[in-house]
Amino acid sequence: MKYEDISKNGYPLGFLIKKVQDSSKNFNRTFTSHTRQMDILQKETIGYEGDLNSSSFRLTSDEGKHLNGTDLAPFPLGFFNASIHGDIVGTVMKQARLNGLKIDNIDCEVLNSYYLTGSFVKGDGKGHAEPTTINLDVSTSENHEDIKSLILKASKMSPVLAGLRTPLKNTFALYANGRRKDLSNLNESSKTDAEDPYQQYKVEPSPSKSDEFSDRMIVKTGEVSAGTVQPVDGYNVPKGDSGNVENPTFNKIIRTIVGKSSTNADSKIIEVDTVLGLPGMTHFVISSDIDGIIAPSPVNVMGAAISFCFLTQTHRYIHHQKFSIEGLRMSQYASFKENSDGTVEMLPLDTHLYMNGTASDEHNEKLIDMSERTCYLHATLCEALEPKININFK
Repeated sequence: MKYEDISKNGYPLGFLIKKVQDSSKNFNRTFTSHTRQMDILQKETIGYEGDLNSSSFRLTSDEGKHLNGTDLAPFPLGFFNASIHGDIVGTVMKQARLNGLKIDNIDCEVLNSYYLTGSFVKGDGKGHAEPTTINLDVSTSENHEDIKSLILKASKMSPVLAGLRTPLKNTFALYANGRRKDLSNLNESSKTDAEDPYQQYKVEPSPSKSDEFSDRMIVKTGEVSAGTVQPVDGYNVPKGDSGNVENPTFNKIIRTIVGKSSTNADSKIIEVDTVLGLPGMTHFVISSDIDGIIAPSPVNVMGAAISFCFLTQTHRYIHHQKFSIEGLRMSQYASFKENSDGTVEMLPLDTHLYMNGTASDEHNEKLIDMSERTCYLHATLCEALEPKININFK
C-alpha cells in the first residue's frame, strides 16, 4: 500500500476544517481524534473539540531523521509538550481575566522526560515517563500570593494536567480487515459504534474558506539544535551507546523534550517552540487556543499527540517484525468530567485501532499490545505523575 505524503496538497501543516459555535461551558465531554498513517512515519489527525458535530482541525506529525522520518512536521511528543503549555498558561490567563487580575506576561518552560526499558526488537520493550516540570516566569503588578493561588487553582482546572496526575486504566479495540477481534491482554472497550476513519471521510480534509484560523498553528522554524543527528536502533538507543553513563548496568537512556513559550495579556494563542533533546533536532512551533477557536484547544492537541505517538510505535513494530499489516488508522476518545468546584478529571482513554492485511490474529494482537506498552504517552496516562510547577515573578 502506498501512503500519501502530508504535503501533497500544499496545505498548511495545521488548519481549521470547520468552525462550529460551541455552546458548552464545561469539560463534561468527549474529544474525538481520527488519525491515519501516511508516508513513512508521517501521520494526519482530524481532531474535534468534542463529538463529530463540533469544530474540527487537521494536524500533521512526522519523526526526525534519527528515526528515518522525513522531518516535515513536528514529532508526537512535541505536541504533548505544547498541549501542557496551552493548558496551564491558557487556563491561568483565562482565570485571571475572570477574576479581575492582570497578568502582563507569562514565560513558560515545560520539560518532559521519557525512557524505554527492554528491547523494541525482542518485544519486551516498555515506555516510561517521568513527572513533568513546568517553570512559570510571571510579569504582574498584582499581589504575588494572589497570583500563586490563582495558578495553583488553575492547575486543578486544567484537563491536560488532569491526564498527568490521574492513573488511568485505558481501553482498546482492534479491527482487522473490517472485523473486530477479541483482546486477551488489554482492557476491552465497551464502545460498539466507533468510526473507522476510512469509512468516515469521503474527501480529504481541506482548510476552511470562510473562517479565520491561525497561520502559526504548526510552523517549522528553521532552527536546528547543534550537533549531528545520530540514528536510533531498535532499542531506542543511539547505535554504539551501551547504556546510561550514570548507571551503565541499566539501559535507561532518558530523552527530554523542551518547550518554551511567551504569552502576553493580548495573545490569542499560546505559541510553543518545542524540540527533542538530541543533537541535530529541528525546532517546531505548535500553537493552541484555550477556547479552540482559531487554533485547536490544548485537549485537542493532546489527543493528536497521543494518537501520533501510538501510530509511530505501531509502524516501527510492523517494520521490525515484518508483519503483513497496512492501512493503519485509529479513532480515539478522550473524556473528561468537571466537578462542581471547577476541578477536572480525565476518564480512561478509549483507543480503536484499524488495520488491513494478511497477518495472523496473533500478530495483529501482538501489534496493539506492543504499541500500548511502548507508547510513551500511554505510559504517561497510566501513572500518577503530579507535575512540578515552579513559579517565579519578574
